Amino acid sequence: MKSAIIGETFTIKEKYLDKISSKEDEVYIVKNFLSPEDCDKYFKRIRDIGYQLKPIPWSQRIIKITKDPIVNKVATYINKRFDLELVADQAEIQNHNVNSSSDLHIHNDLGREHIKYNSLLYLNDNFDGGQFITKNGINIKPEKGMLTFFDGQQVHHGVKKVLKNDRKTIIFWWRNKNSYG
Repeated sequence: MKSAIIGETFTIKEKYLDKISSKEDEVYIVKNFLSPEDCDKYFKRIRDIGYQLKPIPWSQRIIKITKDPIVNKVATYINKRFDLELVADQAEIQNHNVNSSSDLHIHNDLGREHIKYNSLLYLNDNFDGGQFITKNGINIKPEKGMLTFFDGQQVHHGVKKVLKNDRKTIIFWWRNKNSYG
């Protein structure tokens, strides 16, 4: 397996699934979850932004897709694989453009208290920087088509600064079937 991990971590390889752990953090990875052709389809739906000296509003960097068929595909996989009953609270195509980043955070802020898990589906990997990071040392270089899954209320996570080419993902916010925001 090609290592996508930097730092003091270990990987447990299962069929089609990697579990990356570091202290209290756990992130699950499924490589090639989405085909390159499907990645390209979603990649083209959000505009390129490129380098910006100052951050641009988040609303100009996303497209909401909560009702898109990809949400059901990911939900079906996660629920079956982890024996859960999750539903998507929200899904977006996001552009972390060149010179943008995301500080470490969890999803327990006002309006997101009911969110339990998060997933990211990477639509490209031709960017520099933009690694997925956690507070306890997990550092993942995204690969096109890769799906991640983690506890968004427990794992402090963020994105290192994107240095070259925009980094585009689909992000999912999952809640338990019987919890409501």
